[in-house]
Amino acid sequence: FDALAPDEAAVLGTLVHTEGSTYRRPGARMLVLPDDTWVGLVGGGCLEGDLLERARAVRATGTPQLAVYDATREEDLVWGMGLGCAGRVEVLLERVTPSEPGVLGWLSAWRMRREVGVLASALTQERLGTHLVRHADGRCEALPTSTAEDAALEAALHSAAAGTRAGVNVEGWAIERVAPPPRLAIFGAGPDAAPVARLALGVGWDVAVADPRAAYARSEHFTGCEVACVPVEEGVERLAIDAHSFALVMNHHYLRDRSVLEQLLDSPAPYIGMLGPRKRTEDLLLELQRDGIDIRDADRERIHGPAGLDLGGDGPEAIALSIVSEMLAVHHERSGGWLRERKAPIYERDPA
Repeated sequence: FDALAPDEAAVLGTLVHTEGSTYRRPGARMLVLPDDTWVGLVGGGCLEGDLLERARAVRATGTPQLAVYDATREEDLVWGMGLGCAGRVEVLLERVTPSEPGVLGWLSAWRMRREVGVLASALTQERLGTHLVRHADGRCEALPTSTAEDAALEAALHSAAAGTRAGVNVEGWAIERVAPPPRLAIFGAGPDAAPVARLALGVGWDVAVADPRAAYARSEHFTGCEVACVPVEEGVERLAIDAHSFALVMNHHYLRDRSVLEQLLDSPAPYIGMLGPRKRTEDLLLELQRDGIDIRDADRERIHGPAGLDLGGDGPEAIALSIVSEMLAVHHERSGGWLRERKAPIYERDPA
């Protein structure tokens, strides 16, 4: 999007409402570029062709559209698109340009600052294209700026900011809580770190890598990642570990891993992954305890050593898949078991 010329326009598609079984959840987005290519998916590929046609009209006219796809009706199989999920989805399409980025400006700013914001998007035809946001500091702002909203909607924004659900619809508005993506901090830039970084980037996480060895801490080995060549004792501070950070220790060096683990115990990271056998992690913790470091039960809960799910397989790619899968399960508070044995819906239902 940043590479567009000033006179070029793209179309932002946002999944604003779902019912029943759907491929994505509210808050999923796709960006249709001027050459009709798109980035991101709001469906499994079954909606995107029709959305592309609609996006062309939105790009040409500047008039937002709300596209509704209902696969809960039997006639959809014959007259509709034959969607693979038996659900109903609503996708808001809006024209955006470099000079008028719309909600993309807010979303980008929140991600850069790693702040939680709340976005309300009007769903009624007469107000389509109207948005209200709540920033992390509590300020509320409208787009267009001339729009004045009532106190009830602002109260809903403040309530959503304190919640955990991604999105919920209230009285003609789609209200979305937008949290920063998890940040994966990898300590150790050996060859087996690269597939972990690639997979984490692929699922939308921010990735940072730290290693004291200049020959390993090279940006060309970790495209799209922040790479820091710093002494071991400065790595945790340099990568700015916060409550949204997952840490993976894979230096393949006992003393370096010990130093990093000691630093991570003082951090708010909810997940600390340790490469190597269980006994190695236990030895590291025992050694830290002998040196007077307090290892609490809560610390042991967030330490995963060895890191990863029991998927089987061998080699760097399979191990990376196992580790990133476990991180996703922890992030979403899931067990990582078989979906066919799950009694609840795949996606938690948002309150009406």
